[in-house]
Order: sequence, then C-alpha cells, then structure tokens
Amino acid sequence: MTEKVNLRPDSFAEGGGLVDDFDGVIADIRFIMTDYEGAVSEAVPVACVKFDIEGEEASQNFSVGGKNDFAPDETGMGLTVLKGKSTLTKRSKFGMLLESLVVAGFPVSKMDSDDISYLNGLDAHFLRKAVEYKGVKVKEGKDSTVLLCTKINKLPWDSDKKSTKKGGAGKKAAVADGELAGTVAGIIQGVLIDGDNEMAKKDVLSALFKNDDVKALGDDKKAALKLAADDTFLKGRDEWSFEDGILKMG
Repeated sequence: MTEKVNLRPDSFAEGGGLVDDFDGVIADIRFIMTDYEGAVSEAVPVACVKFDIEGEEASQNFSVGGKNDFAPDETGMGLTVLKGKSTLTKRSKFGMLLESLVVAGFPVSKMDSDDISYLNGLDAHFLRKAVEYKGVKVKEGKDSTVLLCTKINKLPWDSDKKSTKKGGAGKKAAVADGELAGTVAGIIQGVLIDGDNEMAKKDVLSALFKNDDVKALGDDKKAALKLAADDTFLKGRDEWSFEDGILKMG
C-alpha cells in the first residue's frame, strides 16, 4: 500500500506575480507538479491555491519538498511518499501556511492528516512575510517571502451570518440572499449536468470560477462563490445530495 504524507502541522519536522495583504476565499486547492514556467529544470511538487479576491481569481504555489521527496496522489488532495520523508518540514512554504492557520485559530482537530480539501471555502486575511532560514542563504532572485494567514474571517463549515438590523433593510437583504441562493443553485445544477450529474465539491468550485453565468453576476460574484463553498447551503438544497464532499443529482 502506498504511504501517504502526514499533512497536520503538529506532525511537521524541523527542517528547511505575487499577491499580498488581502481578504480572500480559498476556492480551490490541490497538489500539482510544476517547473515554475521553466524556472527550474525539473518539475517539483507544490500546493497550488486558488483564491477568490473580491470576485477575481489569483493563484499561489506553496513549496512542499523536492522532486524526489513527494508526488501528488491521484486526487491531487494528498501527497505520496517517494523516499524516506513522511511529512513536510517546517521550512516548506506550505508547512508555514498551515502553521499560520493554526496560529490564527484554525482547529488542528479539523485538519485531515492526508487530505487538504478541508481548506476549500476558508475566508481569511493573508499577508506576505519574509522567510527566515537560520543558517541557510537564499539564492539570488529566489522569492524569500511566504504568504501566511493572519486572520480567519469564516471557517469553511460556518454558515453565513444573516443581517440582524431592525427595519426594512434586514428584510430586503434576506430576500436578496434567497434570490441569489436560487440563482447559484441553478448554476450548480448546470455544472453537475455537464459533469454527468456527479462531481466533487472542489471540482464544482473550480468550474464555477470559469463559469460565464457566475461572471455575469458582477458585484454578486464573490457572494455567490462563498455560498457555493458553504456546506450548510449545499446540504440544504433539494436539487442534489451532498455527502462526503460529493454532489450528486437525483
């Protein structure tokens, strides 16, 4: 049986076009192999994170180890061991990101040991900070910063808070929320139909980023994507079933 890498921060070993300073939602995350557009001779494994920043998509790669250490598994949600290492080091940029999430209040008990899909839908503030490698000289031209979480706005499993203001404004907001929910549900149905009526949540969210109907929502795009990432919303609809991260029509 293939050994899987332990991805919980409390297991990490001690070792070795940029977005910055923003509130954003993690809309998709997966491990991939990349050569950083030819910057390195051989592809290496990274965690590729796609953020929704006020309706715009931005991607950031976080290093996890060397090309001989790990490889993405068949789902892209975990890493397989190639050599002796069975966990990330605290000097890997993805390790630093996960550590910053814990410091910001993300419960370690909610972190799967070998699957990172639990991060989809996380709403937080991210800030780029300088990397400090004791005794290690950073190569000239190499990025010496890492994007870290400094504040968690909403955990992936938390439902959106409804307006509690008195008067007509709260009622109007509730109506708008209901209309948007119906619109988002219709778009998701279309995505599921295109995917043979069954798709993983992470793949649905990825498809929604590129969906023309979502783009046409304008100022409501960010709210729509946040709603689509909300497990409470997905479980509360009659158009599909949602279990174990899978949406299924019928």
